[in-house]
Amino acid sequence: MEEIQVRSAILEKIAKSEKMTATEFISYRETILDQIRILQQQGWDEAALVVYINHLNEHKERDREEAKKHFQRAFLVGSTIYTQMFVKSQLLDREKTMLVINHLGGELDENGDLYFGPSEYQFCPQMPPGSFFLASYSEAVQRAYPNGLIIAKADKKRTKTAIKQKYVAETKIHQFRNHLDKANIDYVENYKKSYGLKNDEVAIKMILRNNWFYADPQYHNRARLVGDILTEDLCEGTGTLSVKGLVKKIRNRGFYRKILSGDYHSEFILDEQGQLLTQWKTSNESSDYFESAIVNGESFNYGNRPREDPHQTHHKLDGNPPRYFDTHKRNELKKIWRSPTDNWFYQLVRRLSEKGLRYKKRRRVKE
Repeated sequence: MEEIQVRSAILEKIAKSEKMTATEFISYRETILDQIRILQQQGWDEAALVVYINHLNEHKERDREEAKKHFQRAFLVGSTIYTQMFVKSQLLDREKTMLVINHLGGELDENGDLYFGPSEYQFCPQMPPGSFFLASYSEAVQRAYPNGLIIAKADKKRTKTAIKQKYVAETKIHQFRNHLDKANIDYVENYKKSYGLKNDEVAIKMILRNNWFYADPQYHNRARLVGDILTEDLCEGTGTLSVKGLVKKIRNRGFYRKILSGDYHSEFILDEQGQLLTQWKTSNESSDYFESAIVNGESFNYGNRPREDPHQTHHKLDGNPPRYFDTHKRNELKKIWRSPTDNWFYQLVRRLSEKGLRYKKRRRVKE
């Protein structure tokens, strides 16, 4: 839509407060029009801009300073106003999903890894796991990619980096999950500190209230080859952990549990002390947890819970894409970190861990 058309359409929708003088309203209106021009330049369509104006009109105390505060909130991804604009926008779903990443300064480096450059936008600090924005964004991804994040058969022979360089949008969408994870982890950490809670698990369950459940953490309990386990601890043919290999892993590192929000999107991996296993906790950056945190840590889900989803969105959008679009570091680590075999013993270990059983061998304190 041309800028002059937007100006004309928006002029009609800007409401005047009863307390405003005519002069004050002219100044207020010019402030709003300046904001609209900026928002339009940053990719928002008319439908989203109308939402922004209506949001301003809902507040009785309308003045230039209040308008500036609302404008600042429009740069917080996941805020009420940003979410409303995203939901009501009539952009194509592929455009909408990419718009958010662009707002945050998302670019790929030479390895095909997503990073955020300088940007006026940031995630809203008040956006909790299980929020409406996270669900809305996931639904938009589902609509944008009904067949999943796929590549042409001929391209499967390419290197991982070459694939990511060719499929830029798919790579950004996939790796954006990591940054949604970080937003969730930051929220949990701040919540835990604010309320003085003993661990992350308590914080997560308080945030999600009763809207959470345990899920299968098979791919979040990998063990390091020639570290935790040896080649003789792998099952022949599959390369997954044997019973002996799993025992070694859980005695050394413990068994990690997975908690999901009720909508299946927000995911958390917890160690046996109830602390998050995640690459985004600064306390893990220099510890031996870090590699494990990259391969075993949380993974935001765009798809829905498989048992309730005939369209298999979880497999198409979360399960299959890591083969092609994971970060360079994770691709390298997955070669030497092996997941457990899904058998009766693994499932027994899993269920008992959810009941509170802990497996990690306690270190004896030297006297």
